[in-house]
Amino acid sequence: MRVMLTGGGTGGHIFPLLAVVEELRAISASCEFHWFGSRRMEAEIVPQAGIQGTFVSFTFSYRKLSLNALGYYLRTIPPWLLGSPVWAALKTLSRIQPDVVLSSGGYVSVPMLLAAKLSGIPIALLEINSVPGRATRGNARTAWRIYCATESIASQFGSYPANKVLVTGYPVLKPMLTPSEARAHFGLPANLPILVIQGGSSGASPVNKVIDEMLQDVALANKRGGYLAILHQRGNASGDGTPSHLPHWPYYRTISFDRHLTSVYYAASLYFGRSGAATVGELAAAKLPAALMPYTMHADKQQYSNANTLVSAGAAVLFDESDADVAGKLGAMIEECVFGARGEEMRAGYSGIPSDGALSIATDMAVQFFSEGNR
Repeated sequence: MRVMLTGGGTGGHIFPLLAVVEELRAISASCEFHWFGSRRMEAEIVPQAGIQGTFVSFTFSYRKLSLNALGYYLRTIPPWLLGSPVWAALKTLSRIQPDVVLSSGGYVSVPMLLAAKLSGIPIALLEINSVPGRATRGNARTAWRIYCATESIASQFGSYPANKVLVTGYPVLKPMLTPSEARAHFGLPANLPILVIQGGSSGASPVNKVIDEMLQDVALANKRGGYLAILHQRGNASGDGTPSHLPHWPYYRTISFDRHLTSVYYAASLYFGRSGAATVGELAAAKLPAALMPYTMHADKQQYSNANTLVSAGAAVLFDESDADVAGKLGAMIEECVFGARGEEMRAGYSGIPSDGALSIATDMAVQFFSEGNR
């Protein structure tokens, strides 16, 4: 089976597809993959996974109309009007000749999805966001299959035949390190609970600001500073290591970006950070209690909807970054979840949130596209 993968720009579009690749490779070593995307995050991560790709220099994002936005559109729209991304996708399809195109959405997938329609190649759509994206909604009618992480997502495609929409659970990459290996990799003590903070690969300043404020809480530092390990991904602008100006927090570690971060989830006691769809799936796989502070600037508030999947299950609490006391509330969560009984209660909330979506998707694709001659 030969699969064309498309999607990218953020980890939320990349890692779920890589999880499906992982399972397809386990089913058959003869599977072949190619990735069509932009020259952003996927251009670095995908080759590391042993997948060749076609990475085209194009971009697009939706912005409110303004003078700055007008300049942006004047730079980005002409290649689309000239059809350059679609021509690149058509050339890639002609060269690779895939059996199916699997898309995780985002603007980078649009040229390949259009090219697949023009070429008569089956399209499968993977949607893990609680609010389906434009690329998924715009191609749902002609898709062969729509893979939805949850029943709630699938219900938004209720007008389509039941055999087109498949609820799979979240597709999540398996951890590369065991919990003890993850602790050693990041220099965390073997016997202390861990608070893991996801500030994003490029940084999420509101998340980092909350942590900086919490670390200045003298009462919390005196009480818990020596009994809690903190791993904080601050973003690419930060350095790695232990800051010297926080003597009351001897086990506070900062990292810029590390692909092994999610391995720590399986050893941690509490997560604090954003609520992208891929992160929600990773938390579900690790059954990690979470304090979620959604990104506020999405027009459809998709991170709030993603967070609600865990909050309604009792596995997470929701913080709003406009709340002036988020740092204080996070300190209280540490007391309740890390050093109290609430953590185990929250872990139990994950029992109804499946995270084996990659296997479900890979199995379904194998049944359809594997033949006796190419297993």
